[in-house]
Amino acid sequence: MNPASIDEVIEKLESILQWSKEHSSRVGYFASLYLRVTQTIKSKLGTGYFDDDKRLEELDIHFAARYFKVVEQFQNNDPAMPKAWAVAFNAISDHELIIVQHLLLGMNPHINIDLGAAAAEIAPGAAIHDLHDDFQKVNTILASIIPTVLKELSELSPLLYLLEDIAKKEEEAIINFSMKIARDFAWKLATELAPLTIQDQQVVIEQKNVDIAKVGEKIIDPGFLASSVLKVINSVEVKDVDQSIDTLNAGNELLELIEQEQGIILSPEALKNAPNQIYYFRIAKGEWTGNFNFKIKSWSKMLRASISIKNKILLTMMGLFQKIVGDAAIKSIITPLPNEGKAGVAKNDFRIHKGWFTLFISKEDYLLSPNGKGVIVDAHVRFGPFSFLFREHDVYPAVIYANGLKALYHIDLLGTQFVGDYTVRSDQKQVHSVLENDWAKAVEILNKQ
Repeated sequence: MNPASIDEVIEKLESILQWSKEHSSRVGYFASLYLRVTQTIKSKLGTGYFDDDKRLEELDIHFAARYFKVVEQFQNNDPAMPKAWAVAFNAISDHELIIVQHLLLGMNPHINIDLGAAAAEIAPGAAIHDLHDDFQKVNTILASIIPTVLKELSELSPLLYLLEDIAKKEEEAIINFSMKIARDFAWKLATELAPLTIQDQQVVIEQKNVDIAKVGEKIIDPGFLASSVLKVINSVEVKDVDQSIDTLNAGNELLELIEQEQGIILSPEALKNAPNQIYYFRIAKGEWTGNFNFKIKSWSKMLRASISIKNKILLTMMGLFQKIVGDAAIKSIITPLPNEGKAGVAKNDFRIHKGWFTLFISKEDYLLSPNGKGVIVDAHVRFGPFSFLFREHDVYPAVIYANGLKALYHIDLLGTQFVGDYTVRSDQKQVHSVLENDWAKAVEILNKQ
């Protein structure tokens, strides 16, 4: 049975991710990407972005239903799986493939065949031509998410940049090139299928599956030179399937907001009422104090994480210290400097302590973007009383939205990443934040003094 709404599509994708983690299955790689695309499409419904929201949601539902069917076939070992999808799912257990290859193997049949077939289903005959503009907008969303995904993959695959040697251009070129061909092919297939009966459509789809399966086989084995480079990339890539799924699925909203705001420059007058200036120059300025709690959610995952021994020792000490002595205290002083930088700067002197014992000190510069939402955080951090042993310099992005009452930070700290979700209370006197990754969680409650 097809999902009834885009919300049900999202729920089903989330259940596939949960199943993937329970079975440590690489099915979750493509499902994570697919969830991101679907969430982005949903965010644009009702905004005027699409010509026909109802028709677009129907396309999304039919498109997703084809993916859900092949996932069920894979889970049930059904030999009737379409040939192009069989190539992708047969490679799920291949630990010699890098994460990007698994993503491409899912994108290959789903865009090349399923997207065009779903379009022909919801817009048969001449109606297919009315769908063209919205179809292209979906393709634009698909292409725009790829750079963000690659940024995140660099944490899991430090040598991913070597794809440049294969593509002879930027590492995105391999995926974008495949995407362009797939997008063009999908629309051509949609217009070919739309006038046909369901039976004749199935004949064409089966024929196309043969060709698209060959594309999948080429992704798995791209030739001697490319395969040699891929082996080097794979040699240092994170092998923990759960960690890879979580990284691909973490911080979606933040990074998509960053992508959406790129290239936007507000006027000086508009900036005064922009979310980032409202937050740092009006709401957050001044002194804040409160409580801090940190805990390790999964010791086994933390110990398996691809971070240094020194950082694992420090995290262990922090987790045990907080478990024994309880919540620590926070003091934060934010100073606005609206005339510095491109759109203003704010400075934060931040300290976490338990009595006289210092746990964490950070001197932070918030560099506000002229797009009105973006922020670059430049943080000089010290841990504990022995700061000469534990210090680092981190730079990471954030987005302020909801009229300055919400903030998302993609925090680089201790060789790993946390997603920081900050919410300002309606009276603007308290900020509640949750900083979390797959194996650790910190909660802050700050009150305005």
